[in-house]
Amino acid sequence: MTNRFSLESRELETFMGQMVVICPRCGGRADVMEKANEVRLSCFQCGYLQMKQSGTKYIGGAFDVHFRLPLYLQTGCCGHVLWAYNQEHLAYMRQYVEASVRTSDGANRSIESRLPKWMKQKHNREGVLRAIKRLELACEKG
Repeated sequence: MTNRFSLESRELETFMGQMVVICPRCGGRADVMEKANEVRLSCFQCGYLQMKQSGTKYIGGAFDVHFRLPLYLQTGCCGHVLWAYNQEHLAYMRQYVEASVRTSDGANRSIESRLPKWMKQKHNREGVLRAIKRLELACEKG
């Protein structure tokens, strides 16, 4: 059976409502959530809390877009860093990488068109899927 992925043309920004980061106080798992014009950083392990007004976003790296804290979901993979904002983002990348057939509408701003070439290459598929599995396990332990 062919594993097919139909492109939803989702932009990276659609995964930014909640981001999982490394707490600046204890090094554990913390959440960054944006609602309306407010951004809230909270750690359930140590109770650290920081709030600020939403402003400039720094998009496109292994850090959250508001506080620039390192993402909790990142790991080395095929000589690069594989990262995800949250479990939904990670699951979406898994579906894309697992698919043997990928249909596209050619949207240039879509997350799929912006994935690095090394993640899309067939010879890296198994390594990328192993890295995604490591991050999924980290989420479960969280």
